Amino acid sequence: MAQFKVIVVGGGLAGALLANGLQNNDVDVVVYERDGRDVEREGYQIRLGESAMHGFRACLKDQDIAAISKSFGQSSVSGSTAPTIMNSRCEEILDLTAIPSYAKSFAISRVVLHDILTEPLKSNGLVRYGNTFSRYEIIHDTNGNERVRAYFSDSSFDDCDILIGADGSRSQVNREVGLRNIVSINTHWAFLAKGSLTLDQVYELPSQLRRGPIIVFSKGATLYYSLYLPSPRAEDVDSSRRDERKAFFFWVLSIPRSYSHYKSVAEIPDKFEFCLNFIQDWDPRFAQLLLTAAKDDGTADIFVSPLRASSKPSPRWRNMLEKAAEPSRGHPRVWLIGDAIHAMQANRGQGANQALHDCAEILPELLSLHQEAMTGVPPSTDQVRKACARYEDQMAERAFTWVRKSGGTSIATLDLDGFVGKFVYYVGRIVIPIWSFLYNLFRNPRPEKPW
Repeated sequence: MAQFKVIVVGGGLAGALLANGLQNNDVDVVVYERDGRDVEREGYQIRLGESAMHGFRACLKDQDIAAISKSFGQSSVSGSTAPTIMNSRCEEILDLTAIPSYAKSFAISRVVLHDILTEPLKSNGLVRYGNTFSRYEIIHDTNGNERVRAYFSDSSFDDCDILIGADGSRSQVNREVGLRNIVSINTHWAFLAKGSLTLDQVYELPSQLRRGPIIVFSKGATLYYSLYLPSPRAEDVDSSRRDERKAFFFWVLSIPRSYSHYKSVAEIPDKFEFCLNFIQDWDPRFAQLLLTAAKDDGTADIFVSPLRASSKPSPRWRNMLEKAAEPSRGHPRVWLIGDAIHAMQANRGQGANQALHDCAEILPELLSLHQEAMTGVPPSTDQVRKACARYEDQMAERAFTWVRKSGGTSIATLDLDGFVGKFVYYVGRIVIPIWSFLYNLFRNPRPEKPW
């Protein structure tokens, strides 16, 4: 049997999920993660839909899928949800749950999900922490077989047959392979905060938040606010004595840079005050939402998130790069998944979903190459090229549709405080019920469940 090894650069959700799928099918795999073992992951909750479930079913064992299911938030008890769109007067414009074709989702703690996905890998010593990928080169072993050598910032290296870039929207693998289709969005600043809430605080917030997230569009700015409440059916939660520290909030306020005289976000002396000043003309309940981030002294830990998105590459991008001066660029033994190839804006909540879906499409191609190696002959570069093309064609058609739906590489400057908001409101009240009736009448009925 010939050797067949996969290196995954990036131990986030998609990288860890894919590594599980490979490990569960007896493929030699190792994950290299730039963060240290004890680094706390950012973000308290994400929302998972059917795309994520495709990845879970393909890669995980039943007990891991069950553990994820038990960790869905409280809103999952009554079914998947979608955001509620509001204006700055705190008036509900449109409940996206009413749109039958809108991609709905279930809330889950990002930290809990990451722990579930990485635990089987860590227990088998498959994750190398504190290793930052720097570059790769194509080498040939003693038998003349082509391989990939991955180098890391500490000058160490490791060899593999397939190198997978799962290193996010700042992907070094993307840059090294020469794709470079990820761009920064410089028209807005995105301020985000996260933290925990008591249940008393939760019930003081707008009731829509207990159904799902809310999104506010006003004068080019966007506020996204979401709660994560652990499900009362979770095994480790007593519904009569729920651990209040497990109620979390997460908000993002995207503000047009043109609003301010500051040329750089680093010049803003107090980012929390900057956010509160921006929404001072909004309904006071939105200030209440932002103030959930305030500490006892009135300050808050506000993070600034870089806004990035991607453009859809040509189906021939690898061929075009291979014909250039550096033949290792565009090499078919270097593959990309998730934000490392199709970074998208967060307003549709599809970034993680599409990254996890990638795993369901890339895994069969990797397993077919592994099967070829088991015959005693390593898969040829031509076989690898064809497998890579099958994966990328399938992935690109799906994922870049969501990049476009999420806004592409620019942020829409919506304002729902005036005529547009009224128009959307009446469309939602008149047209959507008819659409929903016809949709449910002609579609194949399927029970809604997370799996």
